[in-house]
Amino acid sequence: MSPKYSSAVRKMFRCVVISVLIITAVGTQQDVLSASNAKFALDLYKRQAVSHKGRNIFMSPFSISVALAMTHLGARGQTKSQMSKVLRFSDVEEDHLHQTFAEIQSVLNRPGQACKLYMANRLFGRKSYKFLPKFLDAGQLYYGAELKTVDFR
Repeated sequence: MSPKYSSAVRKMFRCVVISVLIITAVGTQQDVLSASNAKFALDLYKRQAVSHKGRNIFMSPFSISVALAMTHLGARGQTKSQMSKVLRFSDVEEDHLHQTFAEIQSVLNRPGQACKLYMANRLFGRKSYKFLPKFLDAGQLYYGAELKTVDFR
C-alpha cells in the first residue's frame, strides 16, 4: 500500500469516527445504535485489513451485528458484558437494544425506498438443549428468528 493511499485511508477513518461521535451525541436510541454499529464495523474492518493485507474484504458488519445481537439475547453475566463491549452495545440503553434493532431493520425496509435490505434471521440450537421460552419469544419478536434445532455431531 502506498504511503499516499495509507494517509487517505487514515483521513477517511478519522472523518467517519468524528461523524459517529457527532451522531452519538445527538440522541435517539436508533442514532446511538447506528453509531455503535458503525464503531463495531470499523473495528471489524481494521482487524480484517490487518489479517488480509493486500486482499479484498467483503462482509456485512450489520448482518454480523444482528446475528450476534440475537445471541446476546440469551447471554448472561460476564459473557453478556464482554459481548456488549466488543459489539459496542454498551452505548445503547439495555432495555431498548433489541427493540431498536427491530426498528432499524424496519426503517431499512420501508415501502417506497429505492433500496431494501432483505435479511433472513434464524437461530440454530442443539436438539438436546432446552431453550427458555422468553429467549425464543424475544428472538421472534425482535428479529423474526425462529429456532431450528440441529444435531451438531
